[in-house]
Amino acid sequence: MLIYALIPLRTGSIRIKNKNFFKIKKKSVYSYSTYQALKSRLIKKVFIATNSKKIKIKHRKLSIFKRSKKSNTKKASTEIVVEEFLKNNICDYLVLIQATNLFIKTKYIDLAIKKLINNKKKYDSLLSVVKSKYFIWQRYKDLIVSKNYGLKKRPRSQDIKENEFIENGSFYIFSRKKFLKSKNRLHGKITYFEMSKESIFELDEKEDLQIIKKLI
Repeated sequence: MLIYALIPLRTGSIRIKNKNFFKIKKKSVYSYSTYQALKSRLIKKVFIATNSKKIKIKHRKLSIFKRSKKSNTKKASTEIVVEEFLKNNICDYLVLIQATNLFIKTKYIDLAIKKLINNKKKYDSLLSVVKSKYFIWQRYKDLIVSKNYGLKKRPRSQDIKENEFIENGSFYIFSRKKFLKSKNRLHGKITYFEMSKESIFELDEKEDLQIIKKLI
């Protein structure tokens, strides 16, 4: 079973310029997830998909996948990068890792891989999540509507159903064959891997930076 990891990286981020190269406790943001992936015994090789020359990590398992002009634009989706990579690299499964989530751990990656691989007849793809214990509302014009409880039967927070989750954007796992068919990281019968509560924070807005610095 050949398993690769892919970490897409762009130098010019839209909301926070060069956020992947910010220093948090003397380490670049991208290095947190990269080192955790490199320590996995199940991942054969880790690729950083980038055109940047700022990558400083040297490791026998690490390679750079040079993105094309098409996949390196601000409007290019992650799916375009993944498709480009998988058309040029043969593997059985791919672990897609988001560099901006600094709370990923090797043990999470390996346990998630085992969950999907050992149940490949049952599941097609997997994503990392955090359990939701919140009252969720959705905006409708200038009003908001409750999504997960009835107003006449307001539950206690500890009574909120245990089967609701929030996607934390840490990692996704799927087969090369099924991705190239669906063109989507999540497809077929989707399962999950639950991570720790703090992993809901990823570096996406400027406010996230201060929160992450306190939690790391």
